[in-house]
Formats: sequence, C-alpha cells, structure tokens
Amino acid sequence: MIFYFTGTGNSLAAARAIAAEGEQIINITEAAEKGAYTYEVKKGESVGFVYPEYCGSVCRPLVDFIARLTLKNAKYVYAVITCAGGKAMSAGYLAHLLAEREIPLSVWFPVLMPNNCLIYFPTQDDDKAAEILRESEAQLAQIKAELGKKALRDPGKWRKAAFFQNVVKMMGATKLFRVTDKCTGCGKCAKNCPDKAIQMHGNRPVWVKKRCAKCTACINRCPAQAIEHGRGSAQRHRYVHPDLK
Repeated sequence: MIFYFTGTGNSLAAARAIAAEGEQIINITEAAEKGAYTYEVKKGESVGFVYPEYCGSVCRPLVDFIARLTLKNAKYVYAVITCAGGKAMSAGYLAHLLAEREIPLSVWFPVLMPNNCLIYFPTQDDDKAAEILRESEAQLAQIKAELGKKALRDPGKWRKAAFFQNVVKMMGATKLFRVTDKCTGCGKCAKNCPDKAIQMHGNRPVWVKKRCAKCTACINRCPAQAIEHGRGSAQRHRYVHPDLK
C-alpha cells in the first residue's frame, strides 16, 4: 500500500516505480475527498508514503491527511521523498507526525527529481529534466531493492522541519496568482487543484481560497501557459512529468 501526493507528477512516478505488481497506490487528495482515512494493513504488507518536500518540510496536504489517518497493523512503514535539492530534510518530522498516530517510520529515502517550483526558483529545460529523470530511475530501482530487504534508517531530528512548516504556510498565499489573456477557459487548473482553491467564473479561473498547497499544478499544467505568479514566473520554463503530459 502506497500513499502519495503529487502536483506535477514526480511523486506519482516514484510511487509507480517502487510499487510491487498489483500493489494499491492511493492518491491522498482523492482519499481525503472521500473521507477515506482508515486502512487495514495485511500481514507482511509494507506501507509507503511518497511525497514532495516543500521548503525543507512535509507538504501540507500530507500533514493534514496524516492527522486523520488510522493504519491498522502497520509494521514496516517507509517514505520516499522527492525533492529538487536531493537532500531531503523532512523525514524526522514525518516520523513525528506518524508517531502521533501510533504509526512507526522504519526507513526513508530521498530522490532527486526535476524542480517544478517556478514560482520561486528558475527551472531546468526539458533536456536537463530528462537527464534528472533518467538518474532518478536508477535511484528508485535501488530503493525498491532496499525495500525488499526491509532496510532500516533513523529518520533523525524533527524540530527543524517542524519550524519550516511556518514557512510552508506563509508561502501558501494565493494572492500572487493571476491569469493572462492566453487563457482558453479549459478549466484544467480547477480540475487539477488538490485544494479546490480554484473555481471557474465566466470561463476564467478565480482563486477562491487565500491559501493553497502551492503544488504548482495549476501553473505548470496549464496547456496554454496562461497562469502566472507574481513577476518571476513569466520567463521560466514549465515542468510536468512525462507521465502526466
């Protein structure tokens, strides 16, 4: 059983890469919409959490999901953390969140993936992204092998990543999002938003919530590249994992 959260496809691809044949892969956004927070773990079954690290901490949708999660009989629990920096910092905080729900975290792995956070940082071009993805495939194959051996790894301290949750919340403001005249009114931004922070009014997207997860699904997956964030995003390359294109 693997739980995942994704904005532009990196963590979904990672979850698929490490999943055993026939293993259940659960989108936490869809699970939360259904109120599905209780799960029975089969004997010998592993439980994975695959998520993108935001600002050195656990992405907020996963924080909210874990706060209501009940896992019965979970014995071997792992995390795969996708990040553009390659050095995940949030494992300790994830372990802390899970411990509050009486769920152990046995091991964690960081995976370097292409950067999608064009709202704050320059992104790589398609060729560089493809190179990073090829390297991540090798990483994920090794991780799958380690999971098969039931590897263990101390998640480390958690307070620093907990502090960074304040930064995550602060950066979640939606007021700098805007739509340009290139908008075709397709509505994909509203459909892809895990927070339901976007509604279509008169065939134009409107951010109806003051804060969101800042997963960048709206700006990166817009087929017309009609969404911008502040002044910095206009000249930056959009990134979507090939599985979602």
